[in-house]
Amino acid sequence: MSETAVLPLAEAGVSQGLFAASGCAEGTLSWFRTLAATTLASHENAAVAVLMRDGIVAAALPIVQMKSGARGLTAPYTTLYAPALPHKDAAWELGRAARIYASGALRLDGLDPADPCAAAFLRGLQDSGLAVLQYEGFANWYEPVSVFDSYWSARPSRLRSTVRRKLAAATKSGLEFLVFRDNFARPLAIYDEIYGSSWKTPEPHPSFMSEMVKGLGTAGLILMGVMSIAGRAVAAQIWLVSAGRGTIFKLAHREDAAEHSPGTLLTYWMAKTLIGEEGLREIDFGRGDDPYKRDWLSHRRTRIGVVAADWRSSAGLAAIVRDIVPALGARAVRKHLQTNRRCSARAVSASDVVGRGFPALYRRATPSGRPDDAER
Repeated sequence: MSETAVLPLAEAGVSQGLFAASGCAEGTLSWFRTLAATTLASHENAAVAVLMRDGIVAAALPIVQMKSGARGLTAPYTTLYAPALPHKDAAWELGRAARIYASGALRLDGLDPADPCAAAFLRGLQDSGLAVLQYEGFANWYEPVSVFDSYWSARPSRLRSTVRRKLAAATKSGLEFLVFRDNFARPLAIYDEIYGSSWKTPEPHPSFMSEMVKGLGTAGLILMGVMSIAGRAVAAQIWLVSAGRGTIFKLAHREDAAEHSPGTLLTYWMAKTLIGEEGLREIDFGRGDDPYKRDWLSHRRTRIGVVAADWRSSAGLAAIVRDIVPALGARAVRKHLQTNRRCSARAVSASDVVGRGFPALYRRATPSGRPDDAER
């Protein structure tokens, strides 16, 4: 017998095993607890929607509850929203029961559409009776890897030439690389100091980074790299590493050391070191479509989002009118323009939309900002 319930995140330990089995750093309970502790607004509460079968948790969805409904427990740092959905049938059932934990509207982002269990959950949402809109979220550049030499020989000649030249010059100036697998107090202090001296804007949630490194670091899911010139640290990186996958999560370098291209050299050295020593099978570059990422990684995939709204509640109806109807209208206009067919326009009411279902809507992601170390 199945039952869906909502528990405070503090009680999510009952599903610890599911989260531990995710094989993803961003799918661990530690990750979600760090988000809950450092990124929520005062009116938000962290919870987990669980599907129970015979008293055992079969699927778990970390969410944030608020007056208008619920959202996924994510933040601007999230590169992949990875709820604990180990089986397709349980994922579908948890999606179908969304009305229980999303009174009003449910908003999720960062989902992997290629994940069969995430896809099953989305099918469950479609069967829940809620109005559902799926959209394209942000880009994630990645590369399958096995041997570093093969990976590196496939990179653009411009990048390989830059690394060769800059590496030779920096070596003469006292180049040193270090990788940290534990005892992160020192590299965190270095990272914070370099980040503060870079062009980057202050973090929206200042305590997240250190708490995340402390929490995931104890589980061996964090690696940090530091590059120094003549004894002075000029670049630092934080990688998430789990189940053969390495995410280049955060990067920072000093502006006054730009002549050495420290971000480029540190990325090269970290990739070479971790492919060899950690046996990585895939590297990805987190969030965003920054042009420089295409030099390092040749494959692009999209993380998607979804809005699911209950037309029977005022908050859900507001989400339908504000988000879903305009998006579907824009989709219809684009389709008309692309096919160059003559058609007549008519008003679309919320009841029209609820009655006929919600095809996926895809929006092109825009570049996320300045690259950490683009070659000038």
